[in-house]
Amino acid sequence: MQPTFSVIVPAFNEEKYLPGALDAIRKAEECLGEEVEIVVGDNVSTDETVRVADERGAKVVRVETRCISAVRNSAAAAASGRFLLFTDADNRIAPNMLIEVKKALDSGRYIGGGVVKARYDRNSVGIRLTQFIISLNLRLWRLSMFMFYTTPEAFKDVGGFSEKLYANEDMDFAIRLRRLGRKKHLQFCNLRTAELTLSSRKFDEFGDWLTFTHPVKFAKTLLNDREAARFFWYRPKR
Repeated sequence: MQPTFSVIVPAFNEEKYLPGALDAIRKAEECLGEEVEIVVGDNVSTDETVRVADERGAKVVRVETRCISAVRNSAAAAASGRFLLFTDADNRIAPNMLIEVKKALDSGRYIGGGVVKARYDRNSVGIRLTQFIISLNLRLWRLSMFMFYTTPEAFKDVGGFSEKLYANEDMDFAIRLRRLGRKKHLQFCNLRTAELTLSSRKFDEFGDWLTFTHPVKFAKTLLNDREAARFFWYRPKR
């Protein structure tokens, strides 16, 4: 029987955070009352990431290319669900997330979308200010980040996540998905009825004011500079 959802989770050495993410997905599956397939894209982890995924019944797809877009795309290619949802290994979806996404996609009005309510798992002045800047940018673009959902057909039509980008691949994907929706007379739906809990791990690693203490590197990351992106995302202190 075809799963209702395939939840795609890219992971590289995520043994510490992955259990929380997968347990949250299973809780959402329980609330949905329908089958959910979890596909973990393992980016050649050297810790217990694969064991954690196996223990929670996830399908594991090994991806050797060090690029999060490639990991997501490869995992999506192995998915079999009616709908696709993309979330990160250190974030946690709300128990009602899959219910709300299914309502949106079953309505036939939407190409897919993201989530508006995304809050970090701890708080500080620096984190709040960073979140305010991100939220302001997203409101300007009328898009969302951190989690996306769509159908396999739309994902294929839009070409998946761009493997040419080292950062901002999520924003790029959202823009292209919205553009595809317009061609098909469908809307991009930013969910407001379910919440995503974001990990504050980057703030733990680089400080709560990382946006302001590393302004040049941060700006270069937004401009798709490979070395700057590696500094923030591909050389984490684990």
